Amino acid sequence: MDFFKRYSSIGSQQQQSASETIQRLADRVETSTLLEDKRAAVLSLKGLSREYKEEVGDAALPALLSSLKEDSEDHNLLKAILETLTNLCARDSPKNSDSFDVGAAPSEDAASRFSQTILSDGDDVISTFLELLGDSDFYIRYYTVQLLGALHMHSGEELQKRVLVSPMGVGRLVDLLSDQRDIIRNEGIQLLIAMTESNADIQKIVAFENAFDHLLGIVNEEGGTRGNIVVQDCLQLLHNLLNYNVSNQNFFRETSGIQKLPDLLITDPSQTAAGRNGQSFNDNDEEPEWTAQHARNMLVVLDIIRMLIQPGNTNTESNQLAMQQCGIIPPLLQLALSFEAPSSVRSQSLYAIGDVVRDNKVNQNLFQRILITASVDDDTEPSGEKSIPEPAIVIVIRLSVGKRPTIVPANEYYIVRAAAAYLVQAYVGNNPDAQLALAATLTPPGDASSIMEPEKHQSAGSLIVSVLLDWRETSQEDVWRVWYASLLLSTILRDHIECKEQALKISLGDESKGEEPLPLINELMSQARQATQFGADTRVCISLLTLICVWLVNFPKGVAVLLDESSNLTFLVEQINGSSGVSALVQGVAAFTFGLIYQFDIDADTPMTRESIYPILSKRVGADQLQIRVQRLRDSKEFQYAVGLAAGTHSNAYGGLSNEVFIDNVFTDLFKAHYESFRAAVRMGPNEVPTNPNYAYLQGGMVGYAGSVNTGSTPGTPMMGGAATISRAASPAVMPAALSPKLQSSDSSSPVVSKSELDALNVKFEEQSALIARLQQELEAARNDTQVEQEKQLRAAAEAERDSRANEIEQLQSQVHELQVQLADSQQRQQQAETSTSADESAKVTELEQQLQTLKMESTKESDEWHKQRDELQKKLAIAEKQVVKAAAAARNTNKKKEQQQTSALENLQKNIAEKDAQIAKLTTQIEELSQKTKELAQMDELKEKMAGLEKEQEDLLVYLADQDLQAKEFRAKLRGYGEDIPLSDNDDDDDDDDEE
Repeated sequence: MDFFKRYSSIGSQQQQSASETIQRLADRVETSTLLEDKRAAVLSLKGLSREYKEEVGDAALPALLSSLKEDSEDHNLLKAILETLTNLCARDSPKNSDSFDVGAAPSEDAASRFSQTILSDGDDVISTFLELLGDSDFYIRYYTVQLLGALHMHSGEELQKRVLVSPMGVGRLVDLLSDQRDIIRNEGIQLLIAMTESNADIQKIVAFENAFDHLLGIVNEEGGTRGNIVVQDCLQLLHNLLNYNVSNQNFFRETSGIQKLPDLLITDPSQTAAGRNGQSFNDNDEEPEWTAQHARNMLVVLDIIRMLIQPGNTNTESNQLAMQQCGIIPPLLQLALSFEAPSSVRSQSLYAIGDVVRDNKVNQNLFQRILITASVDDDTEPSGEKSIPEPAIVIVIRLSVGKRPTIVPANEYYIVRAAAAYLVQAYVGNNPDAQLALAATLTPPGDASSIMEPEKHQSAGSLIVSVLLDWRETSQEDVWRVWYASLLLSTILRDHIECKEQALKISLGDESKGEEPLPLINELMSQARQATQFGADTRVCISLLTLICVWLVNFPKGVAVLLDESSNLTFLVEQINGSSGVSALVQGVAAFTFGLIYQFDIDADTPMTRESIYPILSKRVGADQLQIRVQRLRDSKEFQYAVGLAAGTHSNAYGGLSNEVFIDNVFTDLFKAHYESFRAAVRMGPNEVPTNPNYAYLQGGMVGYAGSVNTGSTPGTPMMGGAATISRAASPAVMPAALSPKLQSSDSSSPVVSKSELDALNVKFEEQSALIARLQQELEAARNDTQVEQEKQLRAAAEAERDSRANEIEQLQSQVHELQVQLADSQQRQQQAETSTSADESAKVTELEQQLQTLKMESTKESDEWHKQRDELQKKLAIAEKQVVKAAAAARNTNKKKEQQQTSALENLQKNIAEKDAQIAKLTTQIEELSQKTKELAQMDELKEKMAGLEKEQEDLLVYLADQDLQAKEFRAKLRGYGEDIPLSDNDDDDDDDDEE
């Protein structure tokens, strides 16, 4: 030990001698033959590595790696080397940064450089590290795991590749999960979390190494979700193994992993599951308090559940069925309705239930039958009142629209409301029976007290109606009650005529007291008017108007009832034309509502026909103004934010009120679906209905009461005729199919245009149409001839080039096949030593996975005996692995030249293929240019047609004005004949002058 004292004394002198001391110690490690001397030098380097990381790494890293592989029998030396390497690769900053030169790289760069040096070691030192993981010594195993973790921080992808090509490499990492020493086990969990975050191959191997059972076993040992951070790490690793990995998700389901998830959701064994034995959720014993760690653990579990049943995945339905069979809904409901649970946990539980029942008829029916005997989040109900069993859906709706408990902050309870609304939408989605069942509960509140206290036991529909009529009693922070009540009612009414008719039957007002019954739809419009007058939150008016829009679409009967109150249309016009003090969002929604009223005002019993509304649209509002308001709504950031949200899911699901949320997803879906038909409808006259597919229902309704083109059609049946428009006149005569929209929409009973004049115009129009059609056919024929000739030439050249290229490709493929056979032969011995999978061998990987899964199932019975024999075989296996690795390295060196030759040949082939692709691309470009020219010609034809149509309309307008002037003169003359004092107009003066002459 004299040399250690001598060199250590040198290191304690001046700072400028540190490099010299480190170099001498490195030489000692490399050249010393005595293990004691080498061990002492490594210990000295370990002490210096914390302060002089870069100098120690530059001087001693090769020697340390060499000694690690040569002197693996000395545990003390191995521990010192591993700890030194960990210090070099760690991200710790040096304590005395002033000792470095000005041009020296930072500690972070040095650690990354040393990590890259270790990973690029020619003798594959990573295999040595993985072998050391099987050592029973605590410190060797601990420092090896720490070193691998440090290497992964700097070069994760490279380390993952090395682990995959090492025999039993991933298996050694999974073995860390079963280590009885908690420190090593926890470090192994952290390393596996990092390595499985984005590597699907490692995820699969870890999963098939029985990692699911290991992780769930650790969670149970640590106390379930009430455990410490180790539980969170295990759940995070489980999440990584399942995330974006369909095969692992299937394996997790097939190995009964889903059946173990409900146990993780039970926070207290004494608690009663939802709806079981008719007992309440609230026991006499106080529930344990929720810690922050408990909440984090539970959120990861809920995230795993939602990940397994994401909408659109192929295995979602199977996972939903497995979750329903293992009874996962009751514990999720218990979490969601637990008053003591954090709001984030409650909201995610509601989201999870929604994903379980979404688009699954069996699970939706099961959820519908659940009864709950607890009164949740109701701190105003007298404690002596007996609880009444209620359906779970009613409790969930109460969460969404009920009063906020006073002890819960508004920003926390908001996310519970959002999640409850998401669950209702998932339950109702693609479930018309559920929509109809909820619509049947829509009843007006019985008395004033029920309106003031909507949390009392009411039906789901009555609760929603009560909240919609109670917006004046809500505080500013609880305006979300009305907003979500409107969202839920829109969800119930969406695309369901029977539900809309059921809701239309609701009337407010007691006839016995002399009150006139008022339909609910008119009351909602009245509430929107009052909200604007009283300066309520903008969301109140917007939510009520969007609800009315959903109600009116495809429902002419509802439009007729709404028009019974003329003030409704006046209110909408005031909002649209408002210049100041009116929100742009309110103006846009009001404009869209007005357009829908005009579009669907086709009921035979409507109190205000489209002819009556059209002057308001064209003069008081203006079609351009209406479209500008709606366009502004569509371009607003609030609408775009609503479009970006998933159905009912808000981006701020973990807390905080969103100032961006004004419009719900039901209205945005409706808006996007009907925007184009809305634009077309407001541009048409009162007697016109387009034959757009979106108007199929509209045409059927027109036939039902106007009777013309297809008298056998029923309301709601698409028209199959070729007419461009359908007249609303009472005459049963069928208008000509080629009649223009302007002429065809004219009322046959109008005194403006006589029958003879109309027939003459029809004949003239047909002649012009025939002429235009003939010219178009000639132009189209000429254009087609030119285009066909060019396309034939291009096709011929392309086919010739394609045939030539196909022959060359066949030759190249045969050569490639021969080279691949040779390459496969040269790599056969290497593949025997490597167990990893690669992206180029996906077919083999699939076959191996299937075989491995079969072997897993068959070897379950023999696992106990195998574990006993494994320890005895580990030493022999380690020796065999060294030999295999050396053999594989030798094989790679032998075949390196042959692989290079084959690679160059493949590159030449790829160059030839690239040249052929370039020629094809050139031909494709020429074809696209010809197509573009064809489109330009088509656009010119369209412009000519539009110009001709405008000229024709101008002529029709002049004729119409002349007839109006003539009729006005006749009326004035008649009035003068009756003795009325009618002043002469300019036209009358002109006529008198003509008479005098």
